[in-house]
Amino acid sequence: MFYQVFSPQPALREFVNNIMIFRLDMPAIGKNPTVVLPPLGEQCLYFYPLESPMSEYLDKEKIVKLSPSILVGPQVNRVKLTMPFHSYTVKVGFQPGGLFRILGIPMNEMVMDESLDSVYFLDKEIQFINEQLCELSDAKAIIQLVERFLLKKAQQLRPSLPVDKVLSLVHQKGGLMTVEDIAENACVSTRQLERLFQQRIGLQPRFFTRITRFAKAWRLKENNPQIKWTSIAYDCGYYDQMHLIRDFKAFCGSSPSVMEDEIKASSFTLGGQL
Repeated sequence: MFYQVFSPQPALREFVNNIMIFRLDMPAIGKNPTVVLPPLGEQCLYFYPLESPMSEYLDKEKIVKLSPSILVGPQVNRVKLTMPFHSYTVKVGFQPGGLFRILGIPMNEMVMDESLDSVYFLDKEIQFINEQLCELSDAKAIIQLVERFLLKKAQQLRPSLPVDKVLSLVHQKGGLMTVEDIAENACVSTRQLERLFQQRIGLQPRFFTRITRFAKAWRLKENNPQIKWTSIAYDCGYYDQMHLIRDFKAFCGSSPSVMEDEIKASSFTLGGQL
């Protein structure tokens, strides 16, 4: 398995947070490998050049075959991916609000918790990118190809507002900012802030901070299974463990112990980055 996250070149960092390359090469024996992904506030573009995975939306009991390239907005429920034995994924993780700045489409008008075929939003060049990715194995060449595509899209980037910098700050702080502090830093009223969040994120400010904090807690446990939930609750700014449990039930429909068993049953983990 090859898994690496790269920082984008400086010209892209205004709207791109990271680029990930993931390759899985396993013997085709038994069941296909799976990974459970937590609710995430991140907006992403995925490429699956070889074969796309099956996505199970656990809250809806719905299973779909993903398109060769997809756009994903904030996920407010957990998702289980069943991967091909030989898979290849390239992910572009946008800065909070970055996808809106590229597309110009309010995020609250896009379907929440669903993957969308990126061809309909980013034109058929996406198909050409996937074809080229099939022929590449060198990580540097892969990153260069994807960055050239993103640089073209940067030419139509919507202007940055103070709220865009604050959105990134919320993410950096693990969601530990009040709505009032966010509004003050964005130089807008709380009512204006709600409108901007709906436009750029597709979520209310308070909900975005909540899901950002929860995603951090999930990743801490996934990457450090020995850490107790009480310590994670403290590290992530929850009042107590019960406060964290309430978020687990809200976002995952179950308790932390049940989700811990589900994480252990996954074939591998990527720290919520896939």
